Amino acid sequence: MTFEEFFAKKKIDLLKIKQADTTLFEKLKNEYELMGPKSFDHAKKFVFNIWRRRFQL
Repeated sequence: MTFEEFFAKKKIDLLKIKQADTTLFEKLKNEYELMGPKSFDHAKKFVFNIWRRRFQL
């Protein structure tokens, strides 16, 4: 699963994140590539709802 597919599955718009905060976008992309989808999901579990509300797909 790619970075983009992962966030689409979580119903979070990556373009909105990138426009709002490019540093956050790059940090998330790097962490996803290092951790993989499963570990990234567990590490960021509590912030997905915040991002989903703020950057709704």
